Amino acid sequence: MGINFLQPLFLLLLIPAVYVVVRWWQGQKQMATSKKMTIAIIRMMVFALLILVLSGLQLLFPVQGKTIVFVADRSASMNDDPRIISFMREAVQNKKADDQYAVVVVGATAAVDQPLTLRAEVQQLGVEINKHATDLAEGIRLAAAMIPSQARGKVVLLTDGVATHGDAGRETQLVKERGIEVEVVSLQQPQGNEVVLTSLQVPQQLYAGEEYAISVEVESTIATQATLRLYEGNREAGSQIVQVEKGKNRYVFTQKATEQGFHRYRVEIEAQRDTSHANNQATAYTQVAGTPSVMIVEGHPGAASNLVSALKAGNIEVEVKELAMLPKELDAYKQYASLILADVSATQLGETDMERMRTAVRDLGMGLIMTGGADSFGMGGWFQTPIEEALPVHMDLRGKEELPSLGLQLVIDKSGSMTGDATGYDKMELAKEAAIRATSMLNAQDQIGVIAFDGTPWEVVSPQPVTNLSAIHQQIGSIQADGGTDIFPALQMAYDRIKSMQSQRKHIILLTDGQSGSNDAYDALLQQLTAENITVSTVALGDDADTQLLEMIAQGGKGRYYFANDAASIPQIFSKETALASRTFIVEKPQVPARTGAGQWSSLRQELPALRAYVATTPKQTAEVSLISQDDDPLLARWQYGLGRTIAWTSDLEGKWAPDWVSWGAGSRFWNEIVAWTLPQVNEGTWKTQTELVGGNGKVTVSVPSGAAMPQELEGIVLNQQMERTVIRLKPTAPGTLEGEFAASEPGSYLIQIVEKGGGQVTASQTTGLTVSYSPEYGLTEDGEHVAKSWLMAGGGSFITTPDEVFGKELPEKWETQLVAEWLLILAALLWPLDVAVRRLQLPDQWWSRLGGLWKGRKVQRSSNNPQQEQDAVWTRLEEKRAKRRTQAQPNADEPPKMNVGQPVKPPTESGRKVAAQQAEQTEAVLGHKEQNKADQAESKQDETFNRLLAAKKRRNK
Repeated sequence: MGINFLQPLFLLLLIPAVYVVVRWWQGQKQMATSKKMTIAIIRMMVFALLILVLSGLQLLFPVQGKTIVFVADRSASMNDDPRIISFMREAVQNKKADDQYAVVVVGATAAVDQPLTLRAEVQQLGVEINKHATDLAEGIRLAAAMIPSQARGKVVLLTDGVATHGDAGRETQLVKERGIEVEVVSLQQPQGNEVVLTSLQVPQQLYAGEEYAISVEVESTIATQATLRLYEGNREAGSQIVQVEKGKNRYVFTQKATEQGFHRYRVEIEAQRDTSHANNQATAYTQVAGTPSVMIVEGHPGAASNLVSALKAGNIEVEVKELAMLPKELDAYKQYASLILADVSATQLGETDMERMRTAVRDLGMGLIMTGGADSFGMGGWFQTPIEEALPVHMDLRGKEELPSLGLQLVIDKSGSMTGDATGYDKMELAKEAAIRATSMLNAQDQIGVIAFDGTPWEVVSPQPVTNLSAIHQQIGSIQADGGTDIFPALQMAYDRIKSMQSQRKHIILLTDGQSGSNDAYDALLQQLTAENITVSTVALGDDADTQLLEMIAQGGKGRYYFANDAASIPQIFSKETALASRTFIVEKPQVPARTGAGQWSSLRQELPALRAYVATTPKQTAEVSLISQDDDPLLARWQYGLGRTIAWTSDLEGKWAPDWVSWGAGSRFWNEIVAWTLPQVNEGTWKTQTELVGGNGKVTVSVPSGAAMPQELEGIVLNQQMERTVIRLKPTAPGTLEGEFAASEPGSYLIQIVEKGGGQVTASQTTGLTVSYSPEYGLTEDGEHVAKSWLMAGGGSFITTPDEVFGKELPEKWETQLVAEWLLILAALLWPLDVAVRRLQLPDQWWSRLGGLWKGRKVQRSSNNPQQEQDAVWTRLEEKRAKRRTQAQPNADEPPKMNVGQPVKPPTESGRKVAAQQAEQTEAVLGHKEQNKADQAESKQDETFNRLLAAKKRRNK
């Protein structure tokens, strides 16, 4: 055991402490020496204890056990090597009882698989991680963080030594500085016959009709024959049979740019001798300049036929797509300058399709137009969707209390089958989201009720006005799926509850995914509902639902029947049903739109025709409304959304609601101006952009043309296949060159929109991309042991080869500290009352004499065996003191006869007392009245002391 001080400079306070005690000692003239000694020692101990507390006194104990953290490399290049688990298990068998270990697994990230434990058995590795990269530095960092600061620790890596990103050498050095050893077990993987497609290069910008070359680079460990195939999008554009030589190979495809727009090229190689096929493809992007193209999506055939004719008359290229043919890749939307949704219902699109469209507008600069109709805007269930976020109008009606009130009763299946479906969606969660959306569309004068059912119905939300949305949403969120399915009791309860609602319109929405548990008479109940003008719509979720029963209920309830094969469409169905039930969204009122002055389109300066109907919406705060209705509803609104522009036209295109607009002479120019406004307005960047994969990161390099000014602000918007958005700042690295990096460890396509800004406005943009065709783990591997040796040497680590070296090697000594400040404070607190007691309590003098003897290291002898000697000694001391005082009182008088100091003095006789009295009278005459009084007092005290001593002696003798 040892000691340590956290703040040793505080020990210097001992010097003033000793000084204070010494000064106190010198000031105490009348106190007995033994008492002063006792008080001084107590105070010095109190001072010393407090100073030790301030100095941070610690007791040090040697740490006996070892703490080992294994870092298991589980990246793809390791192929789940079984040697990892066997090595750890054999190593743990050699540990001592007080040794502990833990297991960390590492890939693109690191995670704890097994926490610190003392048990002597390693469990099978079970934590799943991203295997597409290797970050050994992250694994070392996490392992070191698990080792306590005072433990004798060590990190043991089981890996092939190759890291795709991260600085393992630096992290090893940092860990080494903490006193933690780093050791590596090299598990090299066999390298088979491997053909790797390493690069695909396509010109960044092309013009229609231009011929260009596509360069392909292949690296191989063997010589073999292979077939190269080139794809433009999903169309095969060429192929060739090539002889692959060992090492690096380069091949070229010659192509001609025939279609303008943004294009993706993919090359695949199929070799006769190859081990892994994951690294046999590469992708690149190019932009072919030309006339912009507009994609139109119709909700039903003919919904946009008039618009197509008008745009073609204005020389705008148009492509009409069916809903089933919508692009399934984000980069495919980049081929179009704008997208038009003509009377399309949200139930016809998936959530992912909406997200792609919204992302293409916001981040790629594509335009978006939505036109009205019976299945559009709020009527189409677009409430709270990504498309609503992009458009300049809200789908619900806000601030219109004069609208007819609606009483809505939701009946939701909560049986056990609602927990999930084959696509991975939680049907119960989507049903709750749908109910929450439906309530959010209602106004304060509307009423809502919610019933959930399994074998029996349960009233989740009793009928009430929609005034406290948060409380209603919280109640809906409490629904949990379990039990069976019985529809009739739930529908009966819904009828009983909705009758009590005070509203002008009443509607029930029933949702279930199962068969009803009983065969009840629905006809009588439906007749009661329709007799009271209560409508019922039903939603059958999945093939297991009782579709015939639900369709019959919808027909008998004069509502609508929906079959939802995809659970993700439930929220859109509920939104659409709520809008249809209210019957307030379609405004049928012939009128001529009023101009507001926003949007300086020349066609709007002419006399405007009348329209008969439109879908009511609410304009967003920053939107520009160009045309409004008599009720101040927006008819034509626009705004900027991210890099793109969007427009809402709330009437239709077919002529049912606006026939005069179809035959209007300026109609073609009107729509050409609207579509042209949504086309990308910023200039195409003149700089040259290059992308490449460096380790686990994508690198973007922008080269500014010679003589051009450096951009004030240049950023890149990176979009992966999941449409996750990352914004990177491009910084100058050399004259005319700017660079930026982003994480790209996951295989897939990354679209990159380069944006130049000046004064807060976008001045130029350019689209490029980077495709990680395969994980770096599947590339040609380096000599892992050589790589590991290089960063181990830099960081101060070492290799081990056998399991017994893990716990067998000695580690540097570590000390466990124990703070004793609390105990020292307690001891000081106990000594302080003792100091007070010694000063305040009047103890007999002989007690202090004995205590003084203890301080001097000797024992005080009892005098009961020789009383005469004790008495003689007392009288001798008294006579010595009297003689000293007389000498001091008579400095000029003759010296009195000296006494034999140390000789025993006999007690005075009667005659002796008389002589002493006479001498005292003479002394009083010489000293004066004042001095005599002092002498008398001193003599009286001595006599009193003498008498007490004699009395005490007698008591002891008895």
